[in-house]
Amino acid sequence: MRFIKRSLVLLLAVTFVIMSALPVAASQATSYTYTLDDDSEMVRTQDAYLPDRTITDLGLDSPQDMFITDDNLAYIADSGNSRVVVYNIDTGKVDKIYSKETVSDKDFEGFDKPSGLFISKKGELFVADPGKKTVFKFDKNGKYERRYDRPTAVIFNGSGSKDKTNYEPSKVAIDSGENLYIVSEGLYDGIIQLAKTGEFLGYFATNKAKLSPVQAFLKMIYTKEQAKNSTLLNTDPQTFSNVFVDKKGMAYSVSMNAPDDGLKKHSTKGSNMFKNDVVCTEHLTDVTVDNNGIIYTSDTEGFICVYTPDGELIFKLGAKVNDMSISGLFKSLVTIAVDNKGNIWTADGENGYLQSFSPTEYATTIYHALTEYENGNYDVALDDWSYVLRLNQMSVLAHNGVAKAYYNNEKYHKAMEDFEIAGNREGYSEAYWEVRNKQIQKYLGPFLIVVILLIVLKIVISLVDKKKRISAAKKNLGKKLSKVPVLSEIGYAFKCARHPIDRYDDIRVGKHGSPLTALIIYIIFFGVYMLYTVGKGFIYQYQKVEDMDMGAVVVGFFAILILFIICNYLVTSITDGDGTIKQIYMIPAYGLMPAMIAMLVTTGLSYFLTYNEAFILTVIMIIGVGWSIAVIFEGLATVHDYDFKGTVVSLIITAVFILIAVIVVLVIIIMWDQLSDFLVTLGKEVIRNVTGG
Repeated sequence: MRFIKRSLVLLLAVTFVIMSALPVAASQATSYTYTLDDDSEMVRTQDAYLPDRTITDLGLDSPQDMFITDDNLAYIADSGNSRVVVYNIDTGKVDKIYSKETVSDKDFEGFDKPSGLFISKKGELFVADPGKKTVFKFDKNGKYERRYDRPTAVIFNGSGSKDKTNYEPSKVAIDSGENLYIVSEGLYDGIIQLAKTGEFLGYFATNKAKLSPVQAFLKMIYTKEQAKNSTLLNTDPQTFSNVFVDKKGMAYSVSMNAPDDGLKKHSTKGSNMFKNDVVCTEHLTDVTVDNNGIIYTSDTEGFICVYTPDGELIFKLGAKVNDMSISGLFKSLVTIAVDNKGNIWTADGENGYLQSFSPTEYATTIYHALTEYENGNYDVALDDWSYVLRLNQMSVLAHNGVAKAYYNNEKYHKAMEDFEIAGNREGYSEAYWEVRNKQIQKYLGPFLIVVILLIVLKIVISLVDKKKRISAAKKNLGKKLSKVPVLSEIGYAFKCARHPIDRYDDIRVGKHGSPLTALIIYIIFFGVYMLYTVGKGFIYQYQKVEDMDMGAVVVGFFAILILFIICNYLVTSITDGDGTIKQIYMIPAYGLMPAMIAMLVTTGLSYFLTYNEAFILTVIMIIGVGWSIAVIFEGLATVHDYDFKGTVVSLIITAVFILIAVIVVLVIIIMWDQLSDFLVTLGKEVIRNVTGG
């Protein structure tokens, strides 16, 4: 026994020594990396970038913009020091400084607050200076060439004062034709476009003003004078915060306070090329694009976002700190650039230092997969995406990549599986169209043969059954079923849909209509509604069962029904309606058949139709729901003996009563919660005083 104890102690000691000697894997990341899941919610993923170099010895004061050339020269707009610093990333030294003191040209008066810069394909430096209200140009050797002052064109300045249009260039970009794209502070008209000669070419792109629901309502009711003087109706569009032109001549822009379209990729006409809304923050400060078309943005909250060339979010990383300096975190992230090795470089506008981030294997594999896919190397891209999935099995981006690779290799069934996991309904629809097309080609012939055989069989039966025995048997079966009370009344609901006036008149006089049948129809309708809500095919199914509060749905459905019945009865009692509460209870049930059938048909067809045929489902639902509304409306008019106007008025008043009832119930619930909290607190206080605890 003693020997066993000693052996165990020795084993534990050896294990402890070995574990202590082993290296411990710890992430260098100072912030988390996020991506989107299939519900478009931000979730944590593997580290995409790790903080690398922190450059604090350049003496920067409020840097505002940065551009990195192919030979890794970082041009920095050092606004606080009125200069442009050229920092060599490879050597870690300053190569050159542009300022009043270093540029030997009498025509160059120096910078004031340089806040934007860009290097053209020819190596020329353009610097936007809002303080000087101009854009300076230097040749590739650093020699000063010219400045771009306010355009003199009448279309720019307007017919009034010369200074009517604001011209304070804060950011600048140059395309392959040497045209200038200028972002001006306080200018709502858009991005200014100048020719290389300085001629005003127009506004390249503009942001559209968007009204909130409150503003739209106020605009309808305000007079012109009220609208003009109201601060609530500020309809100025958001201004651009930065602009960038990549090596292919494609222009990109970012705007602040525009979460739906803060990042844009522009066509030659200036329109946004992104098909879907881009997930971005509301405080974007800069945008840059690498040689593979990967898009990078920065914002004042310290976040870096990385996108595919199509605007799909790949990563989001970073964070903001206020009272300390931490590598990889920022007080004010003002600009972003990428060097020739794929490292991200940023500048903190308040702390005045540069910070680089190196990509991890996870990030580089994703970028390689995207590049290979764009180049048509689908098998290579598939291997890369499969490796990414081994690192992160629930990566939506990777599943999308795998699905696209399968799709282009004509493996449509596999593509559908990964598109479904990624929640990509559009891609799933395209893959399913291909699968369905092959199935139609395969089974169309046999299907037509079966249809023809059935038609021939029907003709043969009609010729053989000269005494109509088969048809008589069918009629007898129908009569037997009609004698079953519940089935008979459910069948009567179908008749109400075809002839509502006559059938509801029978309900009015008590000839037909059963409260029990109405209850059964309500329950069946609720089941059909739930099937329609959560049971459609993947392409059309957006609601998940796990996200639903079933108790609230059930209570809400029947509470609304009960409220309608009671409120309509109270209203019609006041307005001389003839219907009883029993009849009002039965009327909606007997009018729900068209909507119920439409939901069932729509649910079934949703498994066979693609996005291109979505209008078919829409038309079916409009017809079904509209038909039911018309039938119920006619039923209420019949049992209450109202004309059209009287029925409309009674329904409006009923809706008002329902709204009032809901508000009263909410007030009671809130007051009861407060009262119960008060009573509980009072009870605890009494017990404490009595027991002396």
